[in-house]
Amino acid sequence: MPGTPGTTVERSLDFAAHYGRDTPLGHHRVTVAKAANGDTVVDVDIQFEAKLLMITAYHYHHVSHEVWRDGRLVSLDSTTDDDGEKDWVKGHAVADGFAVESSHGSVTAPADIIPTSYWNPAILTAPRLLDTIRGVVMDVKVDREGQEMIRAGDATVAATHYTLGFVTNPPPATNKVDFWYDESGHWLKLAFHARGHDVAYALQGTPATTGTMVASPSGTETGLPAPERRD
Repeated sequence: MPGTPGTTVERSLDFAAHYGRDTPLGHHRVTVAKAANGDTVVDVDIQFEAKLLMITAYHYHHVSHEVWRDGRLVSLDSTTDDDGEKDWVKGHAVADGFAVESSHGSVTAPADIIPTSYWNPAILTAPRLLDTIRGVVMDVKVDREGQEMIRAGDATVAATHYTLGFVTNPPPATNKVDFWYDESGHWLKLAFHARGHDVAYALQGTPATTGTMVASPSGTETGLPAPERRD
């Protein structure tokens, strides 16, 4: 996925998605870039296509554009085509929060809201998230499942496994997501169950070990420590 004009790409993530018994589904790509004014710009492109007897039985396409400034989300623009059902979200920072207009209505989210794009490990300590597909605020609960050795890209690496559960306004297709990050906060893997199928992401290429720091609501740019399990 090409970077946003006028920015310098700092990190790219390319996940190959599979479902069932390792049947190819599509891709999830994230580009994190730095703008000339210091903003962090994040572009996401997700495209799935499931075929049955060479006929497309399901298609999904989601694109989003995030801008972060001093550790705060200042704008978000996304469109989604979920097998013909179309949604959109537009949001921007305001004095008392983050104003969202979407195909599902209007809401003012907290100023430190984190979107569900998963590249940012600040998601691990966030009590609520902004759904980038529907534009709704979801209360969430994150559990730390423990450290595991996983295959990520061209290497086997140590990663911490987390489970994200949706407490309010859950997505219609699933009620939890599993993901894996390394100790520096690099996103390595994701899995979920939706529409009767297990879906898993496989990172392509070599996992990052240094480099891109990530936006956090505190205004710092760093990987986050692993949270304790929250019961």
